Amino acid sequence: MNAKLAWGCALSTLILAGKAHAQSAAPQLYPQQYMAHISIQAAPSTELEIVPAGAPEGSSPAMRCTEHCDFWTLPGKYTLYARSHGDDEPKRVSLRVKQSGRFIFQPGNEEERSAGLLLGIAGPVALLAGSIMLAAGCQHSCDDSSLTTAGLATLVAGAVATPLGWVLFANSRTRLQRIDDGGYGAAEPQTQVRVGVVGLGLGGFGLGAIGKF
Repeated sequence: MNAKLAWGCALSTLILAGKAHAQSAAPQLYPQQYMAHISIQAAPSTELEIVPAGAPEGSSPAMRCTEHCDFWTLPGKYTLYARSHGDDEPKRVSLRVKQSGRFIFQPGNEEERSAGLLLGIAGPVALLAGSIMLAAGCQHSCDDSSLTTAGLATLVAGAVATPLGWVLFANSRTRLQRIDDGGYGAAEPQTQVRVGVVGLGLGGFGLGAIGKF
C-alpha cells in the first residue's frame, strides 16, 4: 500500500512539473509582415541593383536587373544603384518600402542641378541688393532716378531667378518618382514655389519665396 501511494505521489509531481514547463516555454509571438510588390522602371540599358540599406560592401544584391525590376520583398530600407552606359560611378538613391508601389528611376542632371543651385543662391542676393538700391533711389524722388531703375530691374531679376533656380535644383536630382495609378499609393508631391511681398523694416519692402520640394 505504501508503495502504491509513493508511486502515485511521484506521478502527480511529474505531471505538475510538465504543466509548469509547458507554461513557461510558450512560444513568443511576432507581428506578421506582408510582402510588398515593387516595380521600378528605368531608361533603356540601365543596370539596376537593389541591396538592403547598411549592407557591407560587396554583398549580394537582393535584386539585379536591366531597365525594369519587378519583385516581391519585405518592408524595410534599401539602396538602389543604377549605372548607365558612360557612367564612371553608379548613381545611388534610397528606397524605403512600406507597401507595394511602382516607381520610375530619374537619373538627374548634375550640370542643371549646379546651375539651379547657383541661381537659387544668387536670386536672394539680387533681391536684397535691388531693395537697397530702390530704397536709396527713392529717398528724394522715385520718378527720375537711374538708381531706382537699376534697383527695380535687379529686384525683378532676383524674383525670377530665385524660384526658377530652386525648381531647377529640385527637379534635377537623382530620385525615384512614385507612380500614382490608384492602386499603389499616393504620388510624390510636386515641387512648389511661392513668391510674395515681405516687409524689410523702416518702410522698406522686398520679395520673399517659399519652396516645397
